[in-house]
Amino acid sequence: MRRGDLAEVIDALREPVRAFVRDTRVRVALVVDASGQLLAQQGFTGGYEVANVASLAAAAHASSRALAELTAAQRWNYLHQVGRERQLFLAPFATPTEELILVAIFDDDSSLGLVLLYFEDFARRIGDLPQFRNADRTGSAETFESDLEAGLRHIMPPDWL
Repeated sequence: MRRGDLAEVIDALREPVRAFVRDTRVRVALVVDASGQLLAQQGFTGGYEVANVASLAAAAHASSRALAELTAAQRWNYLHQVGRERQLFLAPFATPTEELILVAIFDDDSSLGLVLLYFEDFARRIGDLPQFRNADRTGSAETFESDLEAGLRHIMPPDWL
């Protein structure tokens, strides 16, 4: 499936992601599609290769979905990994056109409970965006590269490209 104009989607995601980071006090929040394309990011990303995190989140999502199907589980709700200093929350959520993935990295300033408390509202806000409600559902693999380049031009400083 294809969402509407990528630049419009990226712009529309900015405020809900910013609010999620503010409300939950996570360090980093990313919204990624199932192919690993980064659609939104907010927070301090120092030390993280964001493109790598996005790709690995998509791979974890695909693996978890496959495991859920193999074990006759309906679907997976989220993955939570606790490290010495940081925690990772990875959760899929549906929009009218596709499933997206939230990646949140947090430390002791937040908690899993706080992230879970705001996640459902966050997912609903994204699903209600007109850019997903009115999206063209006929996209193809041929548009992926141009969409990716447009997205990177929109979120990256010009001197990085």
